[in-house]
Amino acid sequence: MWDTICQNIKRYAIIYSLLVLSFVLMLMVFISYVLMFGARPLSHSIEKWGQFGDYVGGVLNPSLAFISVMLVCLTLYSTSRQSSIQSFESVLFELLRFHKDNLAEIKVVYDGGNVYVGRDALLLYITEVKFNLLNIVDDSLPLDERLERSVNMVYMDGDNFANVGHYFRNIYHIFKHINDSNYLTGSEKTKYAKLVRAQMSSVEAGAMLLNGFSTAGKSAKKYIEKYSLLQGFSLSKGFKGQLHDLGALKLYDKAAYADKKGH
Repeated sequence: MWDTICQNIKRYAIIYSLLVLSFVLMLMVFISYVLMFGARPLSHSIEKWGQFGDYVGGVLNPSLAFISVMLVCLTLYSTSRQSSIQSFESVLFELLRFHKDNLAEIKVVYDGGNVYVGRDALLLYITEVKFNLLNIVDDSLPLDERLERSVNMVYMDGDNFANVGHYFRNIYHIFKHINDSNYLTGSEKTKYAKLVRAQMSSVEAGAMLLNGFSTAGKSAKKYIEKYSLLQGFSLSKGFKGQLHDLGALKLYDKAAYADKKGH
């Protein structure tokens, strides 16, 4: 909201400045004329008044024409930007719809036919990564490599978690869409990122944290940190503390866990 107010102030400040400049130019023309010829009596000659009009028009017209062009350009820019934002929002809300559909479509069959769907499937994903990290992957490896292998192994588990990868790819494209929109200000990007983050549960944020350690998920790390997407994340019982003790949480910048102030 504050960012919008500031933008409006800047926009109207430019318009008011141009109007004031127009008034000052006209005033300067008349003052300079009075200083040069004010001592002479007013002429009753139509020809003289015509010459005065030519003088005023010759001096003011180019300046006023330039100011008019500036106002037209400002109006066109404002209209174009608003149109771009509307187009951006249409794509964003469509991606958010895909996000909800993708979450609902996550389906994992496990333990003799038990079916896990949506966030329950993500909890199982987290549990699988935990098991791989603490029981299968060689703990003599560097921490980042251990984490990468632990998450990659989940995706290599046949087709069971294939749609989880699709879910994270869509999230990546949502934040890429926000980040790459050059007509948005920094605070506007943060506002839209917070809007998306608000649609995600703490379990989804926890799963996103782990996916960021994977080979395919590393490209999303910059957005996770820039837009503080791990704020309030949760994992399965005890796993968050274990990752903390291992130093895994420090592999993300502190900004990833902080509240990114939006407007």
